[in-house]
Amino acid sequence: MKAGYRIVLTAEGATASGSQGSTVAGFISALPDNYMRPSISRFYFNVRNKDGVALRAPYGLSKVEASLVANGIPRDEIVIADPNHIDRFIGNRTKILGIYVMDPLGLSYGSGITYWILKLAGLSYRGLPFIARSFLNILMNDSVRRHRSHIKIVVGGAATWQLVDTGYNRKLGIDVVYEGEFESLGPKLFYDLLSGKSVPRVVSGRPAKIEEVKTILTPSNGGLVEVTRGCGRGCAFCTPTLSGMIRSLPFEGHIEKEIKVNIEKGGVKDIGLHSEEYFRYGANGIEPNPEKVLNLTKKAYKLVKSYGDDYHISTDFTTAAVVVQNPKLVEKVAEYINEGSRWTFIEVGIESGSPSIIGKLMRGKALPFTPEQYPDVVEEGIGILNDNRWVVVGTIILNLPGETEEDVMKTLELLDRIKRLKVITFPLPFIPMGALRHRDFTILDKMLNDPLRRELIAKALYKAMVESKSSLNLAVEKMENPLVKGAILKIGYRVMDLVINRYKRELERIEARKAVMEKHKIYSYSRQR
Repeated sequence: MKAGYRIVLTAEGATASGSQGSTVAGFISALPDNYMRPSISRFYFNVRNKDGVALRAPYGLSKVEASLVANGIPRDEIVIADPNHIDRFIGNRTKILGIYVMDPLGLSYGSGITYWILKLAGLSYRGLPFIARSFLNILMNDSVRRHRSHIKIVVGGAATWQLVDTGYNRKLGIDVVYEGEFESLGPKLFYDLLSGKSVPRVVSGRPAKIEEVKTILTPSNGGLVEVTRGCGRGCAFCTPTLSGMIRSLPFEGHIEKEIKVNIEKGGVKDIGLHSEEYFRYGANGIEPNPEKVLNLTKKAYKLVKSYGDDYHISTDFTTAAVVVQNPKLVEKVAEYINEGSRWTFIEVGIESGSPSIIGKLMRGKALPFTPEQYPDVVEEGIGILNDNRWVVVGTIILNLPGETEEDVMKTLELLDRIKRLKVITFPLPFIPMGALRHRDFTILDKMLNDPLRRELIAKALYKAMVESKSSLNLAVEKMENPLVKGAILKIGYRVMDLVINRYKRELERIEARKAVMEKHKIYSYSRQR
């Protein structure tokens, strides 16, 4: 198409891909250049497309398209393009190239934990994470460079802070970075750009009103359907906090439409009901509304089952606090999501086992419980989720502002308490926005070089790999190609065995070192206290 579309939307290659049908397996995108060779990445991160037009898209990008069309831009002037084929759609008429990003510079939690996984196992790490490489590939595309004089590049998504806070938006020649919810100011921004008006380099959108949020036209990767926005718990480090108190989208006329789009046009069989805290759907404040949660669950279940018994619903996030607050609600919801003997994944942000850190940075995460009760709440909450057939992915953040050795020790104690439970404990680096680690990942190395934090990382990753191995079948069950599924399982088991054995030896070295320190009465300041 020599003339091109006026608006071309795309995403990092890793983000645009459905990861062979399993979004859980998308973590492979954080592997660096020495593992993700071009031939491997082209195969694994292929995008389902028809003549270059994406048949499924990252949910956020589908929302951008829906919002633009609802605000009067003809759909035939907009295309969601496979990033590997954007040259088919960029031409003389193209005015805007919109890029949706999840990790454009490789500074996200996912890239950080992958670095730790490899380094702690004694494996090499060279180059950029593939997800960041795939973002740069778009900017360096021949068609983009050839038509650059009349194209405005707009970048949006959850990780735009990486570009703004490091100054790389200017260094990379990005015209506009859009932060926040697109529906509030995004359509006006695009109209201004199409008309040639001058706009700020950074635009911050406010939380959108529910009536501004439109239903998707292009099916989403993973069959994702948003049921709430925001959270309201107020954690100081968390992006959803910026969206304010939790807002719930209606089932009739909205959620049901998106379920149908994903099944009928996208061909997916598992609908992911996305929420920062599913058990607070319909809530007015922190207190859950069990009736509304159950009504949503039952309606979604009934709708997907009308297409066949092999269609399912799932959800992705919760807090331990709401689970402990209302275990009967969790049990009733599980009857539909984890029907029969089915197991699914759910993420719980553990973050820290230190009541002090919880009280300073995320008091709302514990509500209605106190920070002092939080470790007990985490242990009990994971147990309740396990009892109802959820494998918990529990994230732990190191290097939080003000974190002391005593805080790390409290988290180690919590890790020891939950090691009997079915929880994949992922240690994540807290990355102060604006702290560019460049390619040597100095902050990550600093954490590994600190004995106490290295112990926490090693113990958490050992537990994570053991549980991941036992849940590998579950992680790949949605992969649509049986040959790929078989290959990933075979490779995955071998890699995990290698890593687990190396972590076991690392933990033995850590215990031996501690024994020597104990023998010679070598204590840190915090331990002496």
